[in-house]
Amino acid sequence: MIKAVIVDDKPASIELLKWLIGQHCPEITQVDSATSVAEALPLLESVQPDIVFLDIQMPKQSGFDLLSQIGRWNFEVIFTTAYNEYAIQAIRFSALDYLLKPVDANELVKAIDRFKVKRIYAPAGEELYRNFLQNISAKEKKLALPGVTEITYVPLDDIIRLQAESNYTRFFFLDKSEFLSAKTLKEYEELLPQERFIRVHRSHIVNKSFINQYNREGMLLVLKDGTSLEVSRRKKAQLMRFMGE
Repeated sequence: MIKAVIVDDKPASIELLKWLIGQHCPEITQVDSATSVAEALPLLESVQPDIVFLDIQMPKQSGFDLLSQIGRWNFEVIFTTAYNEYAIQAIRFSALDYLLKPVDANELVKAIDRFKVKRIYAPAGEELYRNFLQNISAKEKKLALPGVTEITYVPLDDIIRLQAESNYTRFFFLDKSEFLSAKTLKEYEELLPQERFIRVHRSHIVNKSFINQYNREGMLLVLKDGTSLEVSRRKKAQLMRFMGE
C-alpha cells in the first residue's frame, strides 16, 4: 500500500492527477491533497505519506518553502512543474524526480516505477533535497548516484569514466574507487554535460579531462589512468573533432 499527498494550488491539477493515479497506479491506495503550504503541513504530519507530488511554483509560498519548514521526513518527493527549465537540471543531478504539467500518464507510471526501486535503498529524501539545494546555488554541482543499497555524491571532476553493466552503470573515480549505480548509461549520457563528457562506445562514457591519447589504427582511447577503451566507428568522428584532429 502506497500513500500519496498532492500539494498544488490549482484544484484542477489536483483532480487530474488524482484521476490519472486512479486509472494507472493501483498500488497507490490513498491520495490526499492540499492547495497551500499552510494546509499541507498538518496534512503531511497526519498522513505520513510515502510520496508527495509537490508543485514547485505556488502563490505566497513555494514547494521549496514547504520542504524547508518540515523537520525530518522520509517520503519521496516528485516535483510537478509547468516550466521544463525551472531547476530541472539540479533536480535530475540530485536524483530527485519530477513530472512536467500537464502530467502524462506514461510519465506518471514511470515515476512510480522509479519510486518502487528507490524505496528499497533510499529513505533518503531529506539528504537528496539538501544536495539539490546545494546544486541550485553551487558553481560545481555534485552528482547524486543511486546505488543498489546506498546513495553517494560526487563532484564531476572526480569521475574518470562510466561503464555500462546491463541496466546498471559502473563509475570509476580519481581515487581509484568504483561505484555501481542503478541507472543506465543512456540516462547518464543525457544527464552529464556534453562539454565535459563524451560517449565513445555503447559501453563507455569518459570525462574529457582524462583523455590522454587516441590510437586511430587500433581505435583505442587511452586515459590518463592507463585505461584503454575501444572506440566505436560511429563515435570516431565526434572524438576526432574533440581532440582537434
